[in-house]
Amino acid sequence: MKRYDCPAQEKRLGERVPRENGGRDVTIGRFNIELLEAFVAVAEAGNVTHAGSKLNRTQPCVSTQLRRLEDRVGKPLIERTARTMNLTPAGRILYQHATEILRSHEEARLRLSAPELTGTVHVGLPEWFATGQLQSIFCNFVRIHPNVKLEMTVADSATLHDMLSANEINLAIALVSPVKPSPNGLVEEPLYWAVSETCALADPLPLILFPEPCPFRELAFSALARAGRQWYERITTTSVAAAQVAVRSGAGLCCFPAGAIVDGIKILREQDGFPDLPASQLAIYTPSKTQSPIVDYLEEHLTALLQNAISPGSALAGKVQPDLRVV
Repeated sequence: MKRYDCPAQEKRLGERVPRENGGRDVTIGRFNIELLEAFVAVAEAGNVTHAGSKLNRTQPCVSTQLRRLEDRVGKPLIERTARTMNLTPAGRILYQHATEILRSHEEARLRLSAPELTGTVHVGLPEWFATGQLQSIFCNFVRIHPNVKLEMTVADSATLHDMLSANEINLAIALVSPVKPSPNGLVEEPLYWAVSETCALADPLPLILFPEPCPFRELAFSALARAGRQWYERITTTSVAAAQVAVRSGAGLCCFPAGAIVDGIKILREQDGFPDLPASQLAIYTPSKTQSPIVDYLEEHLTALLQNAISPGSALAGKVQPDLRVV
């Protein structure tokens, strides 16, 4: 796909004008949507290069748009050093407003362009992926389509695949099944070792696990075996919420996708003596039979959203504040 450079010139909606008494210049004018998109993308992606990939813009284009936005605001929005980027106080204020502006802009665009839909759609989500941000996507969907009734089931991916096979749900976001054809639009979500500050990490390691057929079990066992670590299964639960409480209490460590990392849980990395885990793969599934216009439209809408990289700093992963510390 072709990536676009910024236009050679941008129509300015506001200009700096001097104060009457010779004070500092004041920036006036309206915000430009493209500039706000660039700023929010950098804040959420963590650096300009990743933001450019997300927006399908070149890195120089995104950098130029950030400078134009700072010029329009009249204050620096991001503090840059050789290795780090951090939001300034003005940047944090603008980030909160910019996300709302872009959300409202996207909702207006969708409402004006969306087809008229009427009926019921039943969707399924994995528990660890049913974050407030993702559920808000579905809530916005029914706001845009007031004649659509939404039913939502939260369950493990194996259950969701069974429900799809039985035509009990219309659409599911689920872990990729090794026994089903590979769907289009696969997305990867990082998988992490999750632990609390109080958990002892001496062998044998106490593990908090989900029961079979959870694929995270074998990934954890294989990774620990390669690292020469010993372990035992301390807690087995079907509930992500219960596993999060157990981890935060210091009862053991668990393999969590990025969407399940919450406050009070830290991530163990290779430098901590824990091998990196392969990313989990997610996809949108629908039954094989003919779908309704509601399901077709929702599937297309969700596919576009899931193409954004899912990471702890992304909106889909449930993190509200951007992290710009690592470039």
